Amino acid sequence: MAKTQRQKRHKARILAMQALFQLDTRKAEETVISDLTSFSWIDYEVPAEERDYALAIITATFSHLAEIDTMISDRLVNWDFSRISGVSRAILRTGVAQLLYMADEADAAVVIDECILLAKQYDEGQAVAFVNGVLDDVHREKFPNAQGARKKASSVQPAKKIRIRVAAPVKKSGQASP
Repeated sequence: MAKTQRQKRHKARILAMQALFQLDTRKAEETVISDLTSFSWIDYEVPAEERDYALAIITATFSHLAEIDTMISDRLVNWDFSRISGVSRAILRTGVAQLLYMADEADAAVVIDECILLAKQYDEGQAVAFVNGVLDDVHREKFPNAQGARKKASSVQPAKKIRIRVAAPVKKSGQASP
């Protein structure tokens, strides 16, 4: 059965997310882009079109990693970048890279929807809203006149901060209240 363009790009985004997840797991090692683009964890031949699109996402992300991480960090309130799950961090990094450096390749709404789908498939439930909020805000800041973007009172506004709620610890039965 032939895959559609959308299916091929979805698979490519999964590969890119997995590669960027590996970047986090190799903190102690020096990581070069060829380590991320070898797809050595895949046990099948990756189709050329999927491989090429994944390589484009990985290259754009890796090339601008410090800027991308800063953009994500700037949107966090009372939360540290290192506390974001590795999966969410990988999804956000690839999403920001696609929004900013591959804008001609896919519509922003498609990129954000795909990242939300990846968060639903590979991360916990709260990650979906978080990923959506961060990516939407990055897009609105960088492209304020884009269709669907909110109208801003002035041309320069600080980045919107995303609040993360931390659930209160659950009291185990049999424990006395403090």
